[in-house]
Amino acid sequence: MKKNNSVSDIPPMNDENLEKFWDSHEPEGFDGWHEGTLKFARPAKKLIQLRLEPRDIRIIDRESKLSGIDRAQLVRSWVKEKIRQIAAA
Repeated sequence: MKKNNSVSDIPPMNDENLEKFWDSHEPEGFDGWHEGTLKFARPAKKLIQLRLEPRDIRIIDRESKLSGIDRAQLVRSWVKEKIRQIAAA
């Protein structure tokens, strides 16, 4: 593939045309391209277990269905919300 002078030689495009452009071109075809060193890592988390009454679980399940997120994510968001309130006080 012929090397272009730089990425700045690429004309402005909308998202659809830009997607088509990168489907037919490789970044290695441009001068000055190098693979980045950015690494994505999740912060370490610890697992806790809770024992809750069946009535509480039913309430959590109902709210989970209404909000469209799973039970664990809902409870985690509630806990994080309370932690933010405590930290702000």
